[in-house]
Amino acid sequence: MTTNLTYNQFRSAHKGTPRKEISNLWNLYKEGEYTFPLEEETQPQAEVPETTVETVAPIEEVPEKVTKESPSMDELCKEFDHLRTKMTKFTFRFSKEAKEAGKKRMVEIAKLTIPEKYKCSPTDSWKIWFGPTSICLLINTTNMMGFRVTREWWQKNYQTTLYVDRELLPNNDLIVNEANKLARSGLYVPRTPLVGIECKLPQGVKDIQMRGGQAGDY
Repeated sequence: MTTNLTYNQFRSAHKGTPRKEISNLWNLYKEGEYTFPLEEETQPQAEVPETTVETVAPIEEVPEKVTKESPSMDELCKEFDHLRTKMTKFTFRFSKEAKEAGKKRMVEIAKLTIPEKYKCSPTDSWKIWFGPTSICLLINTTNMMGFRVTREWWQKNYQTTLYVDRELLPNNDLIVNEANKLARSGLYVPRTPLVGIECKLPQGVKDIQMRGGQAGDY
């Protein structure tokens, strides 16, 4: 048994072996306590400078370009209500052009998330379920279309309206169950409806008297 191999030659003869294990075997080899098959037949290879091997970084595969998928229903509806809330609470911060752009985007999202067959009429019947939290369920009972609304939105737009059944629930279980039931049928949109377009409940005294009022924000 000889120890004439250099470390690089020794390592080359152990390709595929973890570096830590090679290091341990090398120490045993130098002490003459390790041998391996066909050592005498191993052809010396040109030495590669130790620093060259150690400083070469591993080659990483270039990831494929990720194609952005279309936003989901939930993402679109969150964007819709975020825009609505921002434009309502901070309307003074927006120029006329910015407000128009925001409203245009909300209409675009509404068209992407509302079922094509849904048509709202000023004479449709409605009901709203209030739970112990701010989340409410507004249902167009004529079309059985449900919307996720908040107490704040309802108070701002339809607090004094008539022609809607109101029900106060002790918990949100019934709201969640009914929303899930409508969603399974494709009849639930997790956002507030467009006032005057997707919900045409009368807002003021004049609208209530006429019952056909088209008052709204859009």
